[in-house]
Amino acid sequence: MSFNTLLLAASFATFSVASCTQAEQNRAEANTEAAADNVEASTEAAAANTEAAANEAGNAVDDATETAGQKIENAAEKAGDKMDAAANKADAKIDAAAADAKAEMNAAKRD
Repeated sequence: MSFNTLLLAASFATFSVASCTQAEQNRAEANTEAAADNVEASTEAAAANTEAAANEAGNAVDDATETAGQKIENAAEKAGDKMDAAANKADAKIDAAAADAKAEMNAAKRD
């Protein structure tokens, strides 16, 4: 084999190794970029999930607050109704007692 043939074979071998190394480097860069994209997508998804969970928690608090407010309002209304009924009964008893007293006074006047 001539020197030129050996030199050409060595050059081709070096080029082949360099090409493989470049291809591996390109693949590694592509894999790194894909991994970075996956991390970014996962981070964005986690942020969206966190925001959705926070919104759901806020809605649950709002619903609970509204429900509690309605229960308090209903209880206050029932208490007011009971107070009104008790006041009406007391008024009726007072009116009845006054009527009895008036009747007794009238009866006493006649005697």
